[in-house]
Amino acid sequence: MGWSYLDYAVVAIISWYMMKAPYTKVEESFTIQAIHDILNYGVFDISRYDHLQFPGVVPRSFIGPLIIAAFTKPFVWASSLFGTAPTQLESQMLARAAIGLTNWVGLVYLKNCAQDAISMQKIENEREEEKNKEIGKSVGRRPPEVYLESTGIWYTLFVMTGFHLMYYGSRPLPNFVITLPLTNVALGWVLLGRHNLAVCLLAFTAAIFRLEVAALGGGVALLSIYYKKMTLFNAVKFGLMGGVIGMGISLTIDSHFWGRWCVPEIDAFIFNVIQGNAAEWGTESPAGYFTHYMGTMFVPPTILFLCLVGFKMAPQNLRIVALSGLFHVVVLSLQPHKEWRFIIYAVPPIILLGSVAAAYVWENLKIATTLQALVAFALPLSPVLSMLFSLVFGHASSLNYPGGQALSEFNQMIIANNITNATVHLSVPACMTGITKFGELDYDTYGITYDKTEDVAKLEDLWPTFEYLITVEDFPSMLPFEKYPAENWEKLSATPIFLGFDTTVFDTAFKDGEGLVGLITRLLQENANFATFVSDLIDSAFMRGDVFFTYKRIAHDSEHIESK
Repeated sequence: MGWSYLDYAVVAIISWYMMKAPYTKVEESFTIQAIHDILNYGVFDISRYDHLQFPGVVPRSFIGPLIIAAFTKPFVWASSLFGTAPTQLESQMLARAAIGLTNWVGLVYLKNCAQDAISMQKIENEREEEKNKEIGKSVGRRPPEVYLESTGIWYTLFVMTGFHLMYYGSRPLPNFVITLPLTNVALGWVLLGRHNLAVCLLAFTAAIFRLEVAALGGGVALLSIYYKKMTLFNAVKFGLMGGVIGMGISLTIDSHFWGRWCVPEIDAFIFNVIQGNAAEWGTESPAGYFTHYMGTMFVPPTILFLCLVGFKMAPQNLRIVALSGLFHVVVLSLQPHKEWRFIIYAVPPIILLGSVAAAYVWENLKIATTLQALVAFALPLSPVLSMLFSLVFGHASSLNYPGGQALSEFNQMIIANNITNATVHLSVPACMTGITKFGELDYDTYGITYDKTEDVAKLEDLWPTFEYLITVEDFPSMLPFEKYPAENWEKLSATPIFLGFDTTVFDTAFKDGEGLVGLITRLLQENANFATFVSDLIDSAFMRGDVFFTYKRIAHDSEHIESK
């Protein structure tokens, strides 16, 4: 597999987003907690695993976390040789780096397969033309030379400047943990003409990791049959083969971790689709993916428009890949509950098809008219605009993990004050926005107990034992289970969350009657740092508001009752 400097830029951008937003949310909690437990407790004794206390509504597969933990373990061991950190957040970052690397490899592999498919198509066309000449058959009107050599470059540019693939590329969402890399590999096999193996791999992936991948596999199978790339018999045979092998592996491994016979994706399908429980998380119209989500995933929508041209120029196997992505989105549209991550597997093939068009336009464009000049300017401008939007989205998203930030600040306070043998209660909203076991201080060193009790009755019984709280209550008087909470608790700190944009701050940067030239002149006279000024100005446009509050116990009800 070939690599370019732009490919390395892709993994650098994934890493940058990972460092900018190191914490995780509730959708990622099962995977990241499972990775933690596998790394710390092994795979045989599961008595201390997080999922036994917080199982969720449906089981999820441990196979993805097992693979990532296996990739991560050597690096965790190596990092331990250089000293022991107070928390395991570094290990969490190593696990996320492993996820990012697998997604990066999958994206690059798909690109390289596309370039190979384009080269093979060109060779086939030349052979067909030579064959026709030899037998004296008329070749008709000769098609123009279309090399599409820059397809890979445009693909990489569109990928690296987009938001969703880069920001979430290292995140432990089930859709990105092994699932997306495998779908990209399968689509790459389609491009190389290995349709049977591609259908088998997609069925395998659907059975273990995410069942919605079956829609993508169905699209590949149907379109391969339509284009006479495989037979119906082989489609069924290889689809069943992949599905049965995947379910067998899942049944064997996941039943061990869940303590009962199960294939998690089948259980999830029954619960969410057959029983219709997914609708409890919200429903949207059948056109939702096309009217809303596709628009947010492609900003600006240049790629979507380019796909219309790209389909005509693309090799046949690339058309199968692109139409399979569209088929996947259409099938998922039938499900009332919608999330952008359910259709993320369709994004790389859509980008690929748009990249074919971009390569064709760029390589064949002759600037002779105003329209051609505008096209020549607009095409490279698109990834630039996309990058600007992505930076805004990325900064806003990084402010949406206040639970993780609150826990980090709490740990710093514990270390700075040499506090040991204390118990802190972490509220459910805080746990859902960034708190994981990786963020806890080493118990043998500090003796800090992190309580996550959710049951109200149990929580009331445990409440007197808590010395610290991280909760949503703004004032001590709002804390529950006590008669004198305002006198029992002291607020230590508050943690903000992103609330929205305030564009009026840009107006306040200018003094009365001052224009842009006047502003620049004033900054020069004040010897101000332009980079710092612009950075601070943009950052101030991101509105924040306190959402979590850390409290310290200073008394108990019994002390007040006795004194009164």
